Amino acid sequence: MESDRSPVELHAHLHGIMQERLARPLRDIFDDLDDRLFNLAERSRTGAQQQLYFDALRNLRLARADLEIRFLQYADQSLHPARENDEYTPLRGALALLGKDEQEETMQLELQAQHVSRLVEPALTALLARLSALAQQPPPKDPLTSAISPRGLSRAFRAALDEININVEIRLIAVGLFGVHLIPVAEPLYAELNACLREAGVLPDLPDTATEFVARVRAPSPQRVPRPVPADTQVKKPEPASAPVLVPDGNDERINELQRLVSFNRRERVNQALTLDPAAVPHSDGPVLDREVLDQALDELWTFDEDPLAFKGQLLSKSRALARSELAQLSSDDEDVIDMIGLLFTRIRADSELPSAMRKLLARLHVPFLRTALREPELLRGNKHPARELLDQLGATAVGWCDASDPAGDVLKQVALTVEQLAAHREGVQSIEYSHALNALHLQQGAVQRRAELAESRTIDTVIGRERLELARNRVSALIQQRLHSHEPLPWVRQLLRGPWAHHLALLWLRHSENSQEFLKALAFIDELLWVDECNNHPSDSARLQQARETLPQRLRQGLGGVTQYDSEIESLVQRLEAFLETQATGEEPPEFVYETDPSLLQADIATHWQDAQLENQPDAAMLEQAPRPELRALQPDTWFEFRRSPTSEGERARLCWTSPYSGRYLFVSRNGSRTRELSPHELADSLESGMARVLDDSRLLERNLRSLITQLRQATEGLELTGSLGT
Repeated sequence: MESDRSPVELHAHLHGIMQERLARPLRDIFDDLDDRLFNLAERSRTGAQQQLYFDALRNLRLARADLEIRFLQYADQSLHPARENDEYTPLRGALALLGKDEQEETMQLELQAQHVSRLVEPALTALLARLSALAQQPPPKDPLTSAISPRGLSRAFRAALDEININVEIRLIAVGLFGVHLIPVAEPLYAELNACLREAGVLPDLPDTATEFVARVRAPSPQRVPRPVPADTQVKKPEPASAPVLVPDGNDERINELQRLVSFNRRERVNQALTLDPAAVPHSDGPVLDREVLDQALDELWTFDEDPLAFKGQLLSKSRALARSELAQLSSDDEDVIDMIGLLFTRIRADSELPSAMRKLLARLHVPFLRTALREPELLRGNKHPARELLDQLGATAVGWCDASDPAGDVLKQVALTVEQLAAHREGVQSIEYSHALNALHLQQGAVQRRAELAESRTIDTVIGRERLELARNRVSALIQQRLHSHEPLPWVRQLLRGPWAHHLALLWLRHSENSQEFLKALAFIDELLWVDECNNHPSDSARLQQARETLPQRLRQGLGGVTQYDSEIESLVQRLEAFLETQATGEEPPEFVYETDPSLLQADIATHWQDAQLENQPDAAMLEQAPRPELRALQPDTWFEFRRSPTSEGERARLCWTSPYSGRYLFVSRNGSRTRELSPHELADSLESGMARVLDDSRLLERNLRSLITQLRQATEGLELTGSLGT
């Protein structure tokens, strides 16, 4: 190292660069957070929620200076790799499960740092090599997790927030603003620090990638020499984590048609106004507003959440004030984009397929969506874009949401945080990170979806099991009644067959089917016992009767053992059966118990507890033919419905997941996979006819609203053309 500065002086200069680069975005974070909390408090619906935001606002203002100082001190310490290693080692303690709130913060910070880390890795590696050479210490093993890396700075910011009492919602907003304001500063910061160290003579020949230096430092030790790799073997480098793969959404033609209709309608209105009253149409030769002025105006209007169609006037007024020109005008292309986005979010704001709470949240994406559309023409002109994919993903989440399926408000809060973080983006060098938000949404909803699928599978299995049990009981009941119809057995024999033995038959029907040998043998037990009951009425077959005395008690004991009867109860029934068989064989009078009502057998009698549910749940043929909604017969699984208890009540949303092949009943589940209701075809038809239920259009949000807009504008175009022809 050849330099006129001592290491102490050089470190002081580096600290100055660090403070200068980080102080301004750090102030911007807390300024932005202050504005956002104030606006959230003003828009709060309840006093408790408003007080929560105001308390957080007050606490942050009181602790702001300490938070900024604490973060900048950590950033200064990150310039000393040796000290960093000492401090980071104790954190590697015993493994522990992360709490839900901590997991959300960690995931968001990781997603924010991930993209930038890949971009700055060469400069960061070179910087750590120079800092380590200056301190005469080995560099950190992993530059991307070092204290001065984007991940390290994120950890420092999170640690600073730990010192103040704010809830997880506000912490996540602050973390999102950290990604907007401070993470983008990492790349110019590393470049300036590298330039300073290079000029001071610290590894001046080191390239930005620091390939040779890193290879030398990371060379394997003699104790752990890796196996040689054959020359013809290509070592595959690990690929960095990537965002979800975007696929064309098929809306490019619809967007082009929408733009054509918007432009045509605007021109036609201007032409008609000129025809009717030329003086009423303002003419201006003023300058065209550039994108920078529009960006600044959007920065000041980021909290706008009123009618999207009224936004154009406010944006134009604010832009003219910033441009200091009352005659400034929008370019035709920009005006098309502003009109299209305004119309789209007007439709979303009124989309009846979305719950009212979700409509208001998604409408908050109007400003960030417009900002991106002005900056990135491919949002409206390409066949795919992460902003469009995110909007569709949020729409899919919203369609199945209702208060009943989200009692704790976790899903609503997550959507609100995603939307607010995007809406809080201010003008800067970095574009709005829709890909990061989309990736986070996929990660969070992936686990929720897996749990919902498991719950739904269990719900269906439960209902299938119940319906099969009902079907088994109905069939067994019919078979027993068919045999008893031609016999008049003694009361105890009737109770035995209609009670415990009927349960045994139902279990065999479920396990083995009606045609199995086990089930047929159980039916043969009924026939044999009924024959024994009537053997006194006709010449008896002594050999057959003797065989019945030997086999029937044992078959009764084995059969009832599978229907969870207590051993003492089973033995009591077997002993009574043996006593009855003995009197039938000897011709004596049967015991008294065969003429009495047995309370325990009566309790299990099929006539008391088994209802013909299959017939009750199935509407008759005449009702089906006269059903007001015959299209219900073709209903497909995964169709979303909205049910209301009254015309004014909030709707409960449920998805059709299964149609019973036994009774034809429909099973509905919530977005969590839990059962909400079961309806027969006629009950569902009645609900639809009365307006207490409706089928939801769960097609993709953007496609659905574009189709509706195009239809609406085509009708308006026909009206304008008709008016124009009448005028001429």
